[in-house]
Formats: sequence, C-alpha cells, structure tokens
Amino acid sequence: MDEFEGIVINSIDYKEKSKIVYLYTPYGHESIRATKSKDYKSGFIGFTTTLNVVNYTKTKGEFPSLIEYNVKESFYDLTSSISVMKCVSMILQIIKSIPNDTNHYRTYYFILDILKELNNNNPKKVLCIFLIKMLYVFGVQPSLKKCSCCGRENNLFLCVNNGLSYCSNCYNNKSDLIDIWKEYYYDKKNIEEYSNTSFDELLDEIKKYYNIFVNITLK
Repeated sequence: MDEFEGIVINSIDYKEKSKIVYLYTPYGHESIRATKSKDYKSGFIGFTTTLNVVNYTKTKGEFPSLIEYNVKESFYDLTSSISVMKCVSMILQIIKSIPNDTNHYRTYYFILDILKELNNNNPKKVLCIFLIKMLYVFGVQPSLKKCSCCGRENNLFLCVNNGLSYCSNCYNNKSDLIDIWKEYYYDKKNIEEYSNTSFDELLDEIKKYYNIFVNITLK
C-alpha cells in the first residue's frame, strides 16, 4: 500500500464525529476524510492538527478516507507565540492559494525549510523571504535587474505600484527596499546571508504588491 506525506493545513467538521483534513503534499493539495477523528479515543487527533507533517495511507477514489498515519514532524509549537503565529497564518494563506500547475515537489520542501527557520531566525525576515520567493510560484516576476527607462543596472529601486524598477535619475520617489527585493527573490543558500531591513515596512510593500499583481489580500 502506498504511503504519502503532507503538511496539515487545516481541517473542518464532517458529519457528526469526522473531519475533512486538507493537506499540502509534494504532489499538490489533497483532502482526506478522517472518520471518527473528533473522537479522542480514535487516535486520529494528530492527523487533524494544523502544522503537523504526517505520513499516511488512504483508500482509493476521488474522496479518500484515512487508513492509518504517523506524525513525522510537528510545527504546532509555532502557534505558542503570537508574533510567530501571525507569520504562520500568512504562510498558510499562501499555501492554500498555490496553483495546481505548480512544481509542488520543490515548493513543498521549500515550505518545510521555511517552517523550520521560523524558530531559528527573525520570523518577519523569514516571512519576507518566503513571500517574495513564492511570487515565482504564482507566475509573477518583479522587474529587478535594470531600470525600466534607461536600462541602468545599479542603484535601482522598485515601484510597487507598477512592478517596475527605476534608477535614481529616472524616478523621484526613492526607496531603499530594491536591493532587499532583488536578493530575496533570487537564490541564496542560508537565510543568515540575506540582508536585514525594516521588516514591517517591507511587509507592507509586499502585501501591496500581492494585492496588485497576485490578486491576494494578505491578512
């Protein structure tokens, strides 16, 4: 029998004692019916706990039921901090919106790495890295490499309103966030290597960008 892995994103009540559990897996989104999981004696509580990483087997069909599972890893402790939980809530919102035609395998393991970093680094910094890199998943690529007017490649800044970059000679409203956007969008090996900034300000810019170009209102 095939075994699967996924992150529990959320669950909803289903009939009297059961739940439908929504997971994100290396193969995309999946919903599993966990029969009698609201009964604590069933032993299914770990499968319905948000932020648990679970291995599981299931029945076949379009609406499969859980057969058995085990908790591989849990990130539930991230909910104990209000500041971290706010970041987690935004990450979960993005995961639920991931398009079906995504490279789910790569995205899934990137998400696992991000969740692990939330306890090890500034959670807002981790969130900013996550949100900017996830733009690729939504097919959105900010113009970050050269000035949209003159082609200059240095001393650029991003205009969030139109998604284009400009040099200081071509636009008056200067911002020091462009270097952060650029390095956060492209790969780096370790989160510690990314520059720090005013993350509250950067998050405001990212939320605005998502609203305009991804059509997602981040909460």
